[in-house]
Amino acid sequence: MAAAAPWVQDEAGFYTQLSFARETVDGFDGQRTKLYGEYGLNGEWTATASIERVEYPDGSDFNTTGWRATLRRPLLRYKSIQWSLEGGALQGAAIGGRNGCDALGGELRTGLGWSANWRGRAAYMFGEIATRQHEGCRRERFEYGFGVETRERIWSITQIWLERGQRNAPSDKFQSEILWRTDLIDVSLGYRKENGGRFEEEAVFMAFARQY
Repeated sequence: MAAAAPWVQDEAGFYTQLSFARETVDGFDGQRTKLYGEYGLNGEWTATASIERVEYPDGSDFNTTGWRATLRRPLLRYKSIQWSLEGGALQGAAIGGRNGCDALGGELRTGLGWSANWRGRAAYMFGEIATRQHEGCRRERFEYGFGVETRERIWSITQIWLERGQRNAPSDKFQSEILWRTDLIDVSLGYRKENGGRFEEEAVFMAFARQY
């Protein structure tokens, strides 16, 4: 399933993803590196952790690092539908992008996910609502994602993020990727665009993931 979506891991299940992005914003080219992981504690609780680093060779003042750690638990499971609640801590503007909050804060989110067959093909869809509270900074975030296996081992995945804040500018982000599921790892290649009000950001990325 998609990272940071409503599903939980089986007991001792482990998912990890490493991604690299080439970003362009306000005339600066930058590189983003992200490491994300999930671990199933007991089939009900799933622990998640991520760390991101953004670097701009020609604009080091924009360099930033961020981390996020949460616990996720299902509230309802019914056939192919799952509803979950997740909460934890985060710090660093890299987690929320250019409009993110830099100070230590807390996050609470709830989401609904569906995973089954759609028109004879494996597919999933999810929607999440999150709030992030920091000292002097608050962000609300809506996330939507849809993925479908277009052919054997090849998935087409689309995600949308809409974010609003107490102090910072709004952010609308769109991402599209193609994922190749091999016997060893999943390999993704995608494009992301963000309209942040005062700026626009474009990125191409590659990601490698594995479910243990």
